Amino acid sequence: MRIVSFFYLLSNREDDEQDKFIQHPLNYQIVSKTLVKEKLYQSQAEEQQKYNNGLDHRTKIRGIYHQIISTCAVLLLSAACGMPIGYSAILLPQLSANNTFAENHGTPEIVIDIEMGSWIASVHSLATPIGSFISGPLADYLGRRSTLLVSVIPVFLGWITLALAQSYPVLLVGRILCGFATGILGGPAQVYIAETAEPNLRSLLIGAPFVSYSIGILIVYALGSAYHWRAVAWYGNVLPALASLAIFFIPESPPWLLRHEKLSGALKALTFLRGNELEAQKELNNMSERLERERAATTTNENIFQLCCQRVAIKPLIIVITFAALQILSGTFIVVFYAVDIIAEFGAEFDTRTAAIWTAVVRMLCTFIFCVVLLFIRRRPILILSGIGSGLSCLILSFYMFAKEGKTKTNVDIIVAGVCLLTYIAFNTSLMVMPGIMIGELFPAKIRGRTAGAVFAAMNVALFALAKGFPYIHLNIRMKGVFLMFAIASFLVSIFMFMFQPETKGSSLEQIEDYFSESNWLWLKRGRKYKTVNNSNEDEACINS
Repeated sequence: MRIVSFFYLLSNREDDEQDKFIQHPLNYQIVSKTLVKEKLYQSQAEEQQKYNNGLDHRTKIRGIYHQIISTCAVLLLSAACGMPIGYSAILLPQLSANNTFAENHGTPEIVIDIEMGSWIASVHSLATPIGSFISGPLADYLGRRSTLLVSVIPVFLGWITLALAQSYPVLLVGRILCGFATGILGGPAQVYIAETAEPNLRSLLIGAPFVSYSIGILIVYALGSAYHWRAVAWYGNVLPALASLAIFFIPESPPWLLRHEKLSGALKALTFLRGNELEAQKELNNMSERLERERAATTTNENIFQLCCQRVAIKPLIIVITFAALQILSGTFIVVFYAVDIIAEFGAEFDTRTAAIWTAVVRMLCTFIFCVVLLFIRRRPILILSGIGSGLSCLILSFYMFAKEGKTKTNVDIIVAGVCLLTYIAFNTSLMVMPGIMIGELFPAKIRGRTAGAVFAAMNVALFALAKGFPYIHLNIRMKGVFLMFAIASFLVSIFMFMFQPETKGSSLEQIEDYFSESNWLWLKRGRKYKTVNNSNEDEACINS
């Protein structure tokens, strides 16, 4: 049995070995050529789609990077023009004969009195509207980028004049030149960022110049605490030099190029800003179609005043001007200018230079936080809550002053004043930043350049008048009345924004123009079409983020 089993196993193994060399019949499956091609095309399409998705992602990132780089070039110039705003705070103490700096360094080279000091501080704001007024025509004629480069010239001249000044009138000339430059910069900077940024990025980038202004003020405060005012003036030329070099390499605004029949330049600029020539061409086609419709509906002999009276222009003009007036009356800049004096009125004693630096730090941080918040929260709720928060802070402080009138000041009074002021600055920061954002977003393209400068000019004139007259207002209604006025204006901001301000987050500039072309004035009465567009854009923004 064992022998039989052995040969059985051996024969099976031989059969297996033989099977390797014997050809067996093959089973063929007939497949149509069409099915093979479809599978091949499907596989190729999937591979192409994966490649395109990766390419789109890379080009989108590149476009965002280019938009941020272009904005940073503008921000350098904004910081450079922010330095003259705070320069008087470090200049005046060093020119006064009765201060610690004079005790340590001897009699100042140029001695001034209170009246002369007030003009040195305020003449900057008086010169700013002049620059703002001419910045609109310059931005429309030369271009947004070219106007920014022009604004560098008076900044250089202003700082050099201040550094070499040997008399009081020359100091005023230097301050006027710096204020003039700040006025030229304001409108074109906001318009340039608004016209080059994508809707999802615009909320962050268009508010960034105000962060730069605060950084410039902080830089000049820090330099002034360590150096002589002439050295600070020389250092003031560093940022304008860097800004002019950076702005030279960024593209001009594509809408401006398109309006001046420079199609190839507009496509090149948009390709740089979007990172993809296909997307740039698509966006340029949409812009061209809107421009053709706009020109077809516009009479050739219409001037700027007739254009501003059209529905698409008069509505945003009234909204921006009314908001700016209420913002100024709410004490946005007055509280910043007089923060040290306000706290000192409660009996606090501290180093004024340190207080100025900390004021600039708080302002800068709040402005930066607000710009980041704009990426995630809609404009309307922010403005409404900011007005309510600012109003409540001022109202509490005013009532507290009424209650403590005639009583001895204590440390509790100082704490209450400090908390209320810091809360006010935190809530009121959005009111300080929003006029620039609104000018860049709400104005239609055909008047955006010219009206932006004019509105900035009017705002600076009003601010100069209120800052110059504030000591007299304080003298008549006292500080408790001043804060009550601030509270009322802040509450009016919330009411006005709730009624009239459109929601622009996630909307393109063209869609915002379409909204103002409608017959309604109240936001709650807006057309169904704009509701759908606005909501779909926000959903898309959330998905992309």
